[in-house]
Amino acid sequence: MRFFHRYDLKKGIFLVLIAWLCFSTMYMVSKLIEPKTSISTMLFFRNILGLIIIAPWVLKRWPKSLKVQNWKVILLRSVMGLLNLFFIFLAVQRISLINTTLLNNSAPFFVPFILWFWLAIPLNHKLWPAIVIGFIGIALILQPDKKILNMGAIYGLLSGICLATNIITIRMMARKESFVTYLLYFFVVGFVLSAPFALLNWRIDDALTLIGLISLGFFSMAGQFFLFYALKQAKASHLSPFCYATVIFSGIYEWLIWGMTPKPIALFGTVLIIAAGVWIFLISKTPKELSK
Repeated sequence: MRFFHRYDLKKGIFLVLIAWLCFSTMYMVSKLIEPKTSISTMLFFRNILGLIIIAPWVLKRWPKSLKVQNWKVILLRSVMGLLNLFFIFLAVQRISLINTTLLNNSAPFFVPFILWFWLAIPLNHKLWPAIVIGFIGIALILQPDKKILNMGAIYGLLSGICLATNIITIRMMARKESFVTYLLYFFVVGFVLSAPFALLNWRIDDALTLIGLISLGFFSMAGQFFLFYALKQAKASHLSPFCYATVIFSGIYEWLIWGMTPKPIALFGTVLIIAAGVWIFLISKTPKELSK
């Protein structure tokens, strides 16, 4: 595992791109198997497989793996992480894969407002132009359908708000919680919350659907793994803009599998969202309140 231990920006970029490819693949799989299963079943498999995969590391660190510094933050992170995926799965059933990932990646535009509302951290006025450009891009993405308030778009935006909260809580946990502990409670909370709904809405139509559910859990865990080690290789501020690689990967999947290509106005909106998001990442600094 020496490959992961040395600080190296190029390796960090390589690993983070693999991570986002894994997440994009997970979204694509969910769209493929959606007609033959339920969202609660997908969430259940994602969490139970995650627990199975990390079990050896949890047992190796036992009982230290149970120790938590901040219960409230790790619980909030776990719940919002589950809701983020829940809204993504809902969105991909109603709008295109690329629009779903774009709306999910609107998270940077919500982070300053959540920091202000939750932690009373003043808004950075330098961010306003980027935020405005970002929301114009979102409007352009939604405009082609003439249904700005369609439920798929709302679910996509809700996933972006959940992801924004996740970004903040991950920063708060970064120096206090171990990766194994974070994943343990992340999957345990997800399992507990999704299991009752999965039992009520259990649906696996065939063997291919079961394979899809297993692969969904695998790609979720693989994405977490590569993202964690990418952040060991390079600073988060250097790697954050690459989250928009999910848009490219999703666009490729949508073209290859469904033969769909975005309209010119949607492409322009995509450019605005990515440019504004990268702008925010480049000029933002981690508040002291999050690094204590």
